[in-house]
Amino acid sequence: MARTLPLCALLIAIPCASRADETPTETVVRLTVTPQAGPTPVLKYQLLPELREVNPGNPVQGYLLCFMEQNHFFFDKTEVENREKWQAAPLKDLPVKDLRNYGGSALHQADYAARLDTPDWQILLKLRRDGFFTLLPDVQWMRLLAASLKVRFRAEVAERRFDDALVTAKTMFALSRHLGEHPTFIGQLVGVAIASLAVGPLEEMIQQPGCPNLFWALTDLPAPFIDLRQGARGERDWAEGEFRLLDDKEPMSDAQIKQFLDRIRTLLDADKESAKTGFIKGDPAGWVADQAKNEDRVLGARKRLITAGLAEDKVKQFPASQVILLDEKLDYEIQRDQVLAMTTMPYWQAEKVLAAGDDKLQKGERLFPWWPALIKVRQATARLDQRLALLRCVEALRIYAAENNGKLPAKLDDVKIPLPLDPVTGKPFPYQLDGDKATLRGTPPAGREKDAAYNVRYEVTIAK
Repeated sequence: MARTLPLCALLIAIPCASRADETPTETVVRLTVTPQAGPTPVLKYQLLPELREVNPGNPVQGYLLCFMEQNHFFFDKTEVENREKWQAAPLKDLPVKDLRNYGGSALHQADYAARLDTPDWQILLKLRRDGFFTLLPDVQWMRLLAASLKVRFRAEVAERRFDDALVTAKTMFALSRHLGEHPTFIGQLVGVAIASLAVGPLEEMIQQPGCPNLFWALTDLPAPFIDLRQGARGERDWAEGEFRLLDDKEPMSDAQIKQFLDRIRTLLDADKESAKTGFIKGDPAGWVADQAKNEDRVLGARKRLITAGLAEDKVKQFPASQVILLDEKLDYEIQRDQVLAMTTMPYWQAEKVLAAGDDKLQKGERLFPWWPALIKVRQATARLDQRLALLRCVEALRIYAAENNGKLPAKLDDVKIPLPLDPVTGKPFPYQLDGDKATLRGTPPAGREKDAAYNVRYEVTIAK
């Protein structure tokens, strides 16, 4: 599979299994829960492996060993069809007796791997060499592993084996975090997808009578759950490799410039998604040649390159086409870094900068097709963080109900334990009590108001 970020961004749009209703513009999750006080001590339950469970080693190799344990389990046609069915079937319809020890040694191997401490995807050298065309088959296999773990998780929830279910939850969330260490946004998006797969069984679990309260376990999770710094570093690294044929030290010959432009043409042909979103249409060689005929454009480009630190005497010797290409590269780097800098900011702070976009991209005037679609990546991570924060609020409601004769609070301010803010807005979640039903709503990112996956409403009632 070619390394196309917009394509992979679509892969993370995985619906949670516990959605009870969905319209074209909204996702409604209806939860019926029992009052449950928080645990004592408060960190009795965890959703990531604790330090005392962790061993030294590389979990990536351990995850790949799972497929060597039981190849038939992962790839047999009947097994695949059953796995797809059991991920979505109502809990009451799961063949729980047949699913005890689901996956056997293969998933036990995943449990072991998830408790190793130093993920190394061993991809950096390949990324620098192959750039845009780097293949990531091991990353895609992790999705299959997570789907299998989800079936085991749901079977454990169905039988109310909460301790076993928490073991599986830890494995899934650890796998997600290990993908968060992947030096590409694609790897990190798959990490987001895997954590999102675990949210559905968690929603089912907290509805089971006797389920321990997970408020503090959810509170103890990292926020943001996936840190995008590693992916941002990787994006800068592999993109630089694509510029290796473009010389900024010595004048280039016509043959050298043609070789570089041929590479650009190949990338444009491969990246069909980018071709739809504003990069130049047609032949890049023709576009560069037209730009090189514009004396004012070339003169301005030479000045910008000199200001940026290139040797003035060399820049004056560069042919016009080389100057245009280097100027485009400089402009790309400026825009790219401005966007990548947003990876360290809360979504609600970064959103305005990201939404402003790139004027040249919007006008179809950008040459290089490696624009990091960070707005989609940030929205995906914010959506995951929002779901986890909403679940934390639900567990806070269970604590409140346990302390107030099964009643829900009239307003969130009545809850005395610290509640999370909506990661999308930086403000408290909208809350409403209507009779015995409490509604918590997550605010969608700008532009996603009609996207059901991003427009989420929880309806919570207390079981009689």
